[in-house]
Amino acid sequence: MTEPCQQETTELTEAMTPRWQEADRAVESLVAALVAAAARTADHSGRHGPRGRSRPERRPKSTRRHIAEVVRAHQLAPGLRVDRNMVAALLIGHRDLVSNPVLVVAVAEACSIIEGRKLSAKKAARMRAASLRVAKLIARAEAATPPVPAQRLDPAPLASPPADSVRDEPAQAVPAKVEPGQAVPAKVEPAQAVPAKVEPARAGAERRRHDERRGAARRRARARRDRARRRRIRRRWWLATTVLLLLVVIALLTVG
Repeated sequence: MTEPCQQETTELTEAMTPRWQEADRAVESLVAALVAAAARTADHSGRHGPRGRSRPERRPKSTRRHIAEVVRAHQLAPGLRVDRNMVAALLIGHRDLVSNPVLVVAVAEACSIIEGRKLSAKKAARMRAASLRVAKLIARAEAATPPVPAQRLDPAPLASPPADSVRDEPAQAVPAKVEPGQAVPAKVEPAQAVPAKVEPARAGAERRRHDERRGAARRRARARRDRARRRRIRRRWWLATTVLLLLVVIALLTVG
C-alpha cells in the first residue's frame, strides 16, 4: 500500500509545476474576494416589510440566482448569458470563468447593487486587472506544460489458419502466347440451365376471377344496350300511333 501512495504523490507533485501553483494562488485570491462580496449580499436578498406589519415568512432568494438576475437586468455583462449555474461555477473557481474580466466585474457590480451601493471605478479596475493576470498566468502555465504523448495501441496479430485447413488450389492454365494473325479462341462457358417458369395456382385463380369480372361487365353492357333499343322501339311505335290518330281526326273533320 505504501508504494502506490508514494507514486501517486510523486506524480501529483510533478503535475503541479510552479507556474500552475502561481496561477492557482491568483485564482484563489480573486475567488475569495468575489465570495466575500456575495456573502455580504445574503442579508439583502430577502424582502423586508414595513414596521408594525406582520408578513408571512418566505424562503430567501438564492444568492447566485439573485446575482444572475441583477446582472441580466442591468446588462452588466453584454454578450454573456449569465445564469445561476455560471455564477456558481465562478464562485468555486472555474478557470475559464475567473479569467473572464467582463464576468468578474459584472458579478462584483451586481453584489454592490444588491448591497445598495455602487462599485467604485478603482475597485472595478482592480478586479479587471486581477482577472487579466489570472488569464495570463494560466496561458503561461499551459504553454510550459509538456504535452502528454498519446499511447499507440498496436493491433493484435491475426491468428494463422491451421495447416489442415489449407488445401492446394488447382493450378490455373497459363494462356499461350497468341501469334499475330492467329484467331483467339473464345472462352467457352458451361451452359447454364434455364429454370422453367412455374406459374403458381394463385396466379391462375386471379386470372379466372379477372375473366369472370370482364364477362360480367360485358353482360351488363349488353343488357343496357338491349334496354335502350327497346325504349327506342316503344317511342317510335307511340309516335307512329299518334300520327295515325291525328290523320284520322283530320280526315273526319274534313268529311264532316
